[in-house]
Amino acid sequence: MSIRVLAIINPTSGKGNIKNYIKEIRKNLEEQNMQVNIQLTKKEYNARNIVIDHIEEADLILVCGGDGTFNETISALMEMNIKDVSVAYIPMGTTNDLARSLDMPIKDISITKKLLESKAKILDVGRFNENRYFCYVAAFGVITDVAYKTSQKAKNKYGKLAYYIKAIKELIRIPTYKVRIQFDDEELEGEFIYGGITNSESIAGFKWFHREDIDLADGKFEAIFIRKPKKLSGYFRLLSDFRHKDYMVNRDFVYFKANKITVTTEKNVDWTVDGEFAGNTNIANIENCHKAIELAICEKGNE
Repeated sequence: MSIRVLAIINPTSGKGNIKNYIKEIRKNLEEQNMQVNIQLTKKEYNARNIVIDHIEEADLILVCGGDGTFNETISALMEMNIKDVSVAYIPMGTTNDLARSLDMPIKDISITKKLLESKAKILDVGRFNENRYFCYVAAFGVITDVAYKTSQKAKNKYGKLAYYIKAIKELIRIPTYKVRIQFDDEELEGEFIYGGITNSESIAGFKWFHREDIDLADGKFEAIFIRKPKKLSGYFRLLSDFRHKDYMVNRDFVYFKANKITVTTEKNVDWTVDGEFAGNTNIANIENCHKAIELAICEKGNE
């Protein structure tokens, strides 16, 4: 009995070049005796909608797109409580943060030749305020809106440089937020310029953790909150500690691991999940859904 594959392709990813490989993707899959249903995402018909409409016809979902497309796919599976469908992923975006944490091949269409040889990896998924999900990060504050406020045209033209240009512009004026953080049996308050709950070594193309410090299936998230330094020298120390991933020696960093976190801000703030706008709110309840999805990891394909 052949495997039914739902291939979800974002035609704007990978500088739009992915459209040139659709026939090759189909051929590679069909040569492995797979039934292939290829669906292209559109602005009004995203990956989430495609999953909802076609999940009953699929044993495996192949996502070709960026972090946003992958998030939409996983969100649909979580909403529908689908646990018996694996997801394979060809990262075609600008930063591909989750894929880099998993050492996955980037923009490598040839892995579709070896999809049957993929290895299963179980991953945690985050729930944000009950109705949103994230695969690798939920965040607020400085530079967190860089991903979704940077135009697709700029991403395709400049790649990561487009993110850096946008980030530099945002750093000129850094707002602060009065925040209360509750996790486990602890609670703390302060004024912060950034808050991030993550399951990835990389966020928005910036490496935040050493790979050995990250476990994507331990039931806990890595949480980092950054206070606004009181002096200019504090910013230089922040950058130095960030570079060395040493967050325990600087009081301007608050770093901990937890499976449930509640973040309450004095005023509504914009949140992002996996680089996409998640709403403007003053309360964020974040929970780790332990070992929620199965990801089919493929090694680098044959050229």
